[in-house]
Amino acid sequence: MNLKIYLDNNATTKCDEEILNAMLPYLKENFGNPSSLYSFSKEVKDKVTEARKNVAKLLNAKESEIIFTSCASESNMSAIMNAVKNNPTKKHIITTKVEHASIMETMKYFEIQGYEITYLSSDNKGRIDLTELKNSIKKDTLLICVMMANNEIGNLYPINEIGEIARENQILFHCDAVQAVGKVKIDVQDMKIDTLSLSGHKIYAPKGIGVLYVKKGISFTPLIFGHQENNRRGGTENVPYIIGIGKAAEMIIKDDYKSVEKLEMLRNQMEVKIQNGIEDVYFYGDLKNRLPNTTNVAFKGLKGEELLFVLENYEIYVGIGSACNSKNAEPSHVLKAMGIDLSNSSPIRISLGKYNTEEEIDKFVATLSRVVKMLRRRK
Repeated sequence: MNLKIYLDNNATTKCDEEILNAMLPYLKENFGNPSSLYSFSKEVKDKVTEARKNVAKLLNAKESEIIFTSCASESNMSAIMNAVKNNPTKKHIITTKVEHASIMETMKYFEIQGYEITYLSSDNKGRIDLTELKNSIKKDTLLICVMMANNEIGNLYPINEIGEIARENQILFHCDAVQAVGKVKIDVQDMKIDTLSLSGHKIYAPKGIGVLYVKKGISFTPLIFGHQENNRRGGTENVPYIIGIGKAAEMIIKDDYKSVEKLEMLRNQMEVKIQNGIEDVYFYGDLKNRLPNTTNVAFKGLKGEELLFVLENYEIYVGIGSACNSKNAEPSHVLKAMGIDLSNSSPIRISLGKYNTEEEIDKFVATLSRVVKMLRRRK
């Protein structure tokens, strides 16, 4: 019996058994290289094509617009690098102060290269102002880069409106949709998205596989050269993992977001129990417009790190922000951008997944209540 209670699904998810079973034959007997000409490899190539179809259908994209990568960070960098390379006379990019680390670090690199980066501010709920976006546009703006959903606070951003603004001004629009995929419906055509990234390990597929969507008609220069992926991403295809992410997309389409409704109900029940059972609790983010699985919550006088480590003793696992920054326990750049005072307390992030149960949540809240009281008594 597994006694672990895993509540950090925005960091990574458990690989689904159905996805794993779909992958296994292509790790064993069906090991052919899809680029080879003999018939042994044709089935492998056909399965890669099937996976591409599933991902395209999930995004309402064309098969030819889907590029398989190693991860969403590669997809993000490829999209940004491509926008820069294909707009050599322009030197201005617009993004936000609350993007994922892979975006923020890429922006720092381009600042060093002499590009001007406008970081849109956020209010105390982590929301951005579209008027500020419109006012930030310049004649040499080459790219608007805004995530669909925030990995720390769960906020959903106004992607449809941003897509309209970008299209009206003939500016490329890149969207990091890693946290949103599988939790909200994505239509790259309606949203007027030019490039988009997603990751397998956030949707119950394995780590090590990502997707980059590139709208048809956009000139694309590869980050890694080679003939694979229609000359857009070199390197032998990671066939089992491509099949895995394709299966994950197929399962999301089949589920038609029914499991998302259950997630939101479980999350809401959990928050009510936390609020009713623990004093001096602070919930962060846009509570009316966020992912259905994410809670960012702080407890007066306590740091997120100490809660995380004590809860681990009970085999309960939560996050304290982006998994990419948590190794060094750096202050959250998202909460800093929101103007949150982290000197007295800092939050934990609870992100639910499809394997979490009501019984687990009840046990978690009861344990959390005891832990908070115990730590506060020690202060």
